[in-house]
Amino acid sequence: MGNQPKILSFLFTSLFLFPGFLKSQDSEKGIKANLEEQVQGITLGINLEGPVSRFFDSDKSAFSAVTHINLSPGWFFRGEAGFENLVFSEDNEEKRNYSYESNGSFLKAGMLYDFFSVDERGNNDNIFVGLNYGFAFQEHRAGGYTIKNGYWEDFHGSESTYAVNTHWLEVMVGPRTELFNNLYMGWTINLRVKILQNNSEELSPYSVPGFGNGDNTVNVGFSYVIEYMIPWKK
Repeated sequence: MGNQPKILSFLFTSLFLFPGFLKSQDSEKGIKANLEEQVQGITLGINLEGPVSRFFDSDKSAFSAVTHINLSPGWFFRGEAGFENLVFSEDNEEKRNYSYESNGSFLKAGMLYDFFSVDERGNNDNIFVGLNYGFAFQEHRAGGYTIKNGYWEDFHGSESTYAVNTHWLEVMVGPRTELFNNLYMGWTINLRVKILQNNSEELSPYSVPGFGNGDNTVNVGFSYVIEYMIPWKK
């Protein structure tokens, strides 16, 4: 008779836990089914990081195109290609004591993982985390510069045009949502770490296309992408 309260307590508790367990199992099955039924395809879009940055630096103009390819449930390839042109205006030349011009392009490629799990059928939203490799090629020059000297005369000089190559790794994280059928919008915060740069001893790039401030080893960037998906599998 002494075991009856324990048995009744176990049965009473099980009545509450068992439905929760079944619901949990059904939720996991729903998430798995939703992942398997995600629309697969390739997207074509633009990154608004370049146009937006012009509001903060009127000397710079940049543009890039972005693509995502859904390789398998949860895994995406990301590619980006673009250009950046920079010419100091006369006002900025006077402030910085030198003139500067740079023209270049960049490529990025990497993998993203979508860790947003939801059992809602037809939900194609994502929360990405991923790693990209970036490469930029640019030609730049300082048409003229002045080194002021309080004792001797000021020194005037120039640097002719030459090429610089920059390599970096980029960690990115951020959400993406489907606004309308096959039309997506998303943003990411990007941590960029320079791993190699050649031919920059005499004149360090003021800005590296796709990377940012040329004097920094680490830059933080922000991407804002609008893209359209061309599906090949539903």
